[in-house]
Amino acid sequence: MKIFEGKVKNGDWGSKHNFLDENDVYVGYDADQDCCENADWFISDKIADKIPEPLTKETILDGWLFDTKFFKETSFPDTDEGGVAIFRITKGDKEKYLHLFNCQNGYYGHGFTMEIKGIVEKKGTL
Repeated sequence: MKIFEGKVKNGDWGSKHNFLDENDVYVGYDADQDCCENADWFISDKIADKIPEPLTKETILDGWLFDTKFFKETSFPDTDEGGVAIFRITKGDKEKYLHLFNCQNGYYGHGFTMEIKGIVEKKGTL
């Protein structure tokens, strides 16, 4: 799996985070913040029940694949009016969970999309 966060031909991606596995399964998240929200992502060994502190990001995910049958949308006590989208990734018998989150007061939504071979499978706003 590759994580793309950086420059595109017309400038900066800003806070766009894109995850692509070798089966052409893609998850994209726009975490560009306007004011008082906290939108970001993390990967953990289990489904989390809160945002970890400090927030650490695992970025070496060679051989990890999205489990396209798993998706969970929830909230944590610290997400206020926001939410959390959770995707499962696997490598053999190992599993981890990609968490996209937005802590906000009801005014600032952040969109996410999951595509399989270019076809939108899931999308929403946190």
